[in-house]
Amino acid sequence: MGLISKYDYILFDADNTLFDYDKAEAAALEKTMKRFGYFCDDTTRATYRIVNQNLWNQFEAKDISIKDLQVERFSRLFTELGIEGDAAAFNLTYLKTLADSAHLIDGAEELCGVLSKYSRLVIVTNGISMTQHRRFDRSAIKDDFEALFVSEDIGFRKPQVEFFKYVFSALQIRNKNKVLIVGDSLTADIQGGENAGIATCWYNPGKKENHTGIDVDFEIGHLAELKEIVLAEELN
Repeated sequence: MGLISKYDYILFDADNTLFDYDKAEAAALEKTMKRFGYFCDDTTRATYRIVNQNLWNQFEAKDISIKDLQVERFSRLFTELGIEGDAAAFNLTYLKTLADSAHLIDGAEELCGVLSKYSRLVIVTNGISMTQHRRFDRSAIKDDFEALFVSEDIGFRKPQVEFFKYVFSALQIRNKNKVLIVGDSLTADIQGGENAGIATCWYNPGKKENHTGIDVDFEIGHLAELKEIVLAEELN
């Protein structure tokens, strides 16, 4: 007996679902801070993480544009650290440094290699276009995926239903019952999947509690667990 997939398409979030964004972010920030002659330590990284996450939350809520977010995060960081600097110039260098990092989450390469034999894999991300495309092109999983959709290119962002309508149209998806989205963000990925009417799988390695009221169809703590959700024995 062979295996079959319950889903024709699997939509994967990129950062902190397949790509180790925390690792890439920390390394890119440290390299860029040193290049500009600024000191970088754990406090610097923690401060940036908070500032950046707050702005991405605003982006999901449509309270700030992706262009303004990129510069504003470093403007706020500099204010917090008492630094006088060019936030726009810093952002450009940071993005180029970040784009060179294609570190994957443990198990991502093996999982994608297996699932790509049974389902069509797609990345859907709210990230910055230049960075996401370059990281994807440099990654070990590039050949396992059919397409990469970035919110900045589309003009809509997760969890907006328009983002998913664009993806469904581009891929000519007709049966949403055969589509699964996998991501670490309840508010972007899981809420987006719910808005779009597709099955959802929350990647939750930190075992966070869900206090959002957002319904989750599946939850996994390690990427390898996704195979049990997606694959089934073929009945003869």
